[in-house]
Amino acid sequence: MNDLQVATRRELLRTGLGIVGAGSALPDFLVRTALGASGDNTAEQRIVVALLLTGGPDGLSLVPPLGHDAYSKHRPTLAVDRAKAIRLNDEVSLHPRLTGFKKLLDQNAMAVVLGTAYPNFDLSHFVSRDFWEAGDNRNVSGRLGSAGWLGRYLDHACADCPDPLLNVAVGPGRQPLIITGKTHPGVGFESPDSFRFRGLQTAKGEELYRKLNQVDAMQKRTDLQFVQQTAVHANSASERIRDLASKYRTNVSYPDTLFGNSVRMIAGLINSGLQARAYYAAQGIAVFGGYDTHADQPRRLDTLLGELDQTISAFYEDLCRCGNDKRVLTLTYSEFGRRVQENFSGGTDHGLAQPMFLFGPGVKAGVHGKQPSLTDLDERGNLKMQVDFRGVYAAILEKWLCAPSEAILGQKYPLVDCVA
Repeated sequence: MNDLQVATRRELLRTGLGIVGAGSALPDFLVRTALGASGDNTAEQRIVVALLLTGGPDGLSLVPPLGHDAYSKHRPTLAVDRAKAIRLNDEVSLHPRLTGFKKLLDQNAMAVVLGTAYPNFDLSHFVSRDFWEAGDNRNVSGRLGSAGWLGRYLDHACADCPDPLLNVAVGPGRQPLIITGKTHPGVGFESPDSFRFRGLQTAKGEELYRKLNQVDAMQKRTDLQFVQQTAVHANSASERIRDLASKYRTNVSYPDTLFGNSVRMIAGLINSGLQARAYYAAQGIAVFGGYDTHADQPRRLDTLLGELDQTISAFYEDLCRCGNDKRVLTLTYSEFGRRVQENFSGGTDHGLAQPMFLFGPGVKAGVHGKQPSLTDLDERGNLKMQVDFRGVYAAILEKWLCAPSEAILGQKYPLVDCVA
């Protein structure tokens, strides 16, 4: 009997020799890629990092309008002090906590797109996040073969690259739809320690681990079981992540928070040579409500925006240190924005249009789009949409990733001129 026949499909699934961070069962992507080889590993591949600002940030606080009397009328207690705001142009400014954003702008590495949303919007956190991550109605969660727009990009561009580590989500929470593809489902983990070969916790697991690492010997066996090769890929993927993350060292200081540490880990994987092309992290997942500031908005935004500003500034400093900043474009998105009128609890309620931020030397720096009117509101008191957010996605696909946006997004959208 083959001394590796201990690694049967039933035993692998029963003993959990999979990847903890990606779920208790052996992930499907490992089955699909068990007999495949990794794609090429070049230092020129472009990367997209998607950052979810959980909860729906108040765009009128992140990018306060200038010279609009209606702003202080609608926000008698919440309006950002114009004297403290960071001026961008005659129309808009930045929240005082976003000093790092302004520095990136001055380095031609920050863009903001005003008034982004989508038609026939929904103010449910779950429904709207799903739509922003899918990019069309056909790929929202729950539908057969659903996939996010960056996942579909990977399916299109990397059809011959079955590497399971092309799309990586870092941090707590469910595996995000945005980077999930049909043939490239991606991996997710909260920390390197949670992304491991679980069988190592037992003596039997250690022995199986040792045998599974004998890749060369295994490949020579004509009776190699498919599940054994699958386990090799599980082991290889988890070991690669843990090895790169544990060895990474940087003198750049990130906020010591879940979000800060997640983005630091992404920088570590990029700077260490992982060939992933799409990454995801979320801010506010572990903070009650995140940007869902129905109450106590000023204090909560001061904390969240300070963390966001410091994290993104550190991220690009870290990437630049290793010469990788020019390869990485980062974007922010959320479920929706906030209503114009402040409520009676020192906060704002779910609204429509929101600003999107893009970072990196590959963006067309500056303010794009028009500040939504503060007087011409929709019937629910929301800022009206100025830009369909899929026009931003289309620009990233066409101009940054050199991919056909229509094939990936399902239809053609006018490109927002926010990518160089």
